[in-house]
Amino acid sequence: MRNLSRFPRLARVATLVVSVSAILSAGSALAAEHLYGGGSTFAAPAYVGTDYLNVTPNARLSTNAGNNAGPGFTVSDITVGSLFDAFHTHYTHLTSYCQTGSGFGKNSLNGVSTALADGNCTDYSTSSVGLSAPTISPDFIGTDAPYSTADYQAFEAGSQLATHAGIIQIPTIAGAIALPNNETVGGVKLTNGQICRIYSGLINKWQSIPGVTGTGNKGSIPIVYRTDSSGTSFAFTRYLAATCNGTTNVPSGFVFTPNSTFASAIPGGLTAVYGTRAIGASGNPGVVSAVLDAANPNALGYADVSEVIAEGAPYAIVNNFDPTQFGLVSGVPTPMTIAVTSLFTGRVLDGATADPVPGSGSPTINDCVRLVDPALVLSHGYPIVAVTYLAGYYNGNGTLGHVNAIKNLFDLPYNHVNRPVLPQGYAYLDGSAPFASSVKATVAACVNE
Repeated sequence: MRNLSRFPRLARVATLVVSVSAILSAGSALAAEHLYGGGSTFAAPAYVGTDYLNVTPNARLSTNAGNNAGPGFTVSDITVGSLFDAFHTHYTHLTSYCQTGSGFGKNSLNGVSTALADGNCTDYSTSSVGLSAPTISPDFIGTDAPYSTADYQAFEAGSQLATHAGIIQIPTIAGAIALPNNETVGGVKLTNGQICRIYSGLINKWQSIPGVTGTGNKGSIPIVYRTDSSGTSFAFTRYLAATCNGTTNVPSGFVFTPNSTFASAIPGGLTAVYGTRAIGASGNPGVVSAVLDAANPNALGYADVSEVIAEGAPYAIVNNFDPTQFGLVSGVPTPMTIAVTSLFTGRVLDGATADPVPGSGSPTINDCVRLVDPALVLSHGYPIVAVTYLAGYYNGNGTLGHVNAIKNLFDLPYNHVNRPVLPQGYAYLDGSAPFASSVKATVAACVNE
């Protein structure tokens, strides 16, 4: 039985917020800490920038501390102007981030034996076995697939529960999922209905779509998908489920199921729907590279818009909206406005259903898992949007200096003074002051020694 008497109660949030504010104002006066994390590839362009695309093969590991990804693997710097670069600029702290996909990130945080953080962060030429951290415990992870009942149960059954009583999860930013294609003549404009028909197999040739006139798009459509457990896949299949199910744009009885594994979201499996047109790739960089590969003419994929821009891939206009304009209002970067009532407390996401955090943790601990209402339709026009999260441990986070560094990192997307301008296609989430205050109070109360 865990002794919960030493854990701070959320009733002390107001006091803790004041204390954390004082810590944050100290900024660079604090000694530098090194934080190790990984997970989401969708959030990587905003978190670490795109320097990882400047090495061959593309690096999974971005760091400003000079540590190696592992023998024989590439590594990149953290790009100036990114969130983690701002973290270093304003607080002196250093960060290593390994792009493994959201599923691997959660497994690492949970202490699953096949994803311990001290394994090598490889490059995209092979499967990653860790985050290149000094211990089996990461300091944080990024995920676009929020914690589910199964994820939290894996944490409670894993090696981390003995030293970390629970999980904190907070939303950080939102971003557009673009649909890259290798069309070079003309362009691709799609509606929601046409996307449903493509991904349900009712359309398998570009020439079946009115207005798609580029000569490069005359032929069958290879579908490039993520093979790893991915928050991008989760967000994209959530869009397909919400938009397509029950409409005439899918075959009778065809139901998309939101899932971090794309193949599991397709009823009957990939072969039944796409035949030989399905092409698997690891990570968002892998998807874009496969789409652009001359061996895959006419291919269509899905990836974060910043990745698509950085690699120079053409992308689809959806419902007459350009994904690069997501996050802009009249050309000005504008945070999303989400009502605080749409920020759920103590809830995990199972498909499209928000359920209570499972297990034996106290309400104080369980309430540290925050979730944006899965039924919420995010604005800014473009319809395919993912919310990404940072997650970490409730306690067992090391020294007070290390704890404060983690709090600084989690707080940064809500810190108007120190946060940078996000890349094209991303938006902060604090257009509502009560929403921002609720997230900041969670950080204050739920990251402890």
